[in-house]
Amino acid sequence: MREILVSENEKEQKLIKLLQKFFKGQKDSFLFKMLRKKNILLNGKRASGKELLSIGDKVQLYFSEESLKNLSSAGKEIEQHWDSSYKKYIHYEDENLILFAKPAGLLSENDESSSLSVNSLLSAYLLENGEVSAEQRATFRPGIANRLDRNTSGLILFGKNLASLQSLGRMMQEHRIEKHYYALVTGDFQKEGLQESFIQKDKKENKVYKKTEGEGEKISAVFSVLHKYRDGNQIFTLLSVKLLTGKTHQIRSQLSFLQHPILGDDKYGNREMNKLYKNKGIKRQLLHAYSLSFPAIEKEDILSSLSERNFILPMPEDFQTLVKSCEEIL
Repeated sequence: MREILVSENEKEQKLIKLLQKFFKGQKDSFLFKMLRKKNILLNGKRASGKELLSIGDKVQLYFSEESLKNLSSAGKEIEQHWDSSYKKYIHYEDENLILFAKPAGLLSENDESSSLSVNSLLSAYLLENGEVSAEQRATFRPGIANRLDRNTSGLILFGKNLASLQSLGRMMQEHRIEKHYYALVTGDFQKEGLQESFIQKDKKENKVYKKTEGEGEKISAVFSVLHKYRDGNQIFTLLSVKLLTGKTHQIRSQLSFLQHPILGDDKYGNREMNKLYKNKGIKRQLLHAYSLSFPAIEKEDILSSLSERNFILPMPEDFQTLVKSCEEIL
């Protein structure tokens, strides 16, 4: 028999939700059957699964250790080990969250192509430091609050506990956390200010397409010109992009629609231009989430110490190498 003691990170959710996390991949019909057969009890009593959990509640699991190993998410998981070489990418850390400076090439979350991601690395980091145990991870997973494409670099928020993830989630949903990106685009960009488009995602292609109003989702961003450069006959513009909505490939697709694709973008960019500059060391889209600003946060909020704080990353080396090789014309 194993017992789960409900903590701050599991409270105020239904019992069935906790069981779905612990027995990840098992059908609900199996979980309800185990509840009916009293293989799973709540505080020593039969439960329906609809009960709302409180701190201190005890969930008893009457299975052999071998069965739990086969049935539970913890038993099936291939654990990512912490690689200390990634420590340099932790831009800020406190007891509630981590701001991680994701390098290009690293996934935000695991997918079928790789188990190495910001999520898995920082989860392993918390395990290594003893801030979370393998048992706790069976019912609550610390995790990221925003995502960046694999070949986009920049700031990612990682919540260590339920309260911080809930707070981050609310602020993100209300668009109260301000995010700015560097984008190096082809051509002489003249379309500063607010730009709006409508998009629709093709899930099979993992690509978004421009649609007319009413057909797709609305996306909005504010574009500001920082510098312009000349490299032979080619002009590049360095933009600061303030994201107002957060949709898949939003900045990349919107700049492509505006006829100024990001240099190095294999999905939305200029293939010939990308091929030319790949030979000059540009191996990814030159898009970088460089700034993240928190709003005024109420004192009662777990993240109140971050109220009105701004975090900024420097321009990545591949950006700097290219612009230094060009003539600055603005």
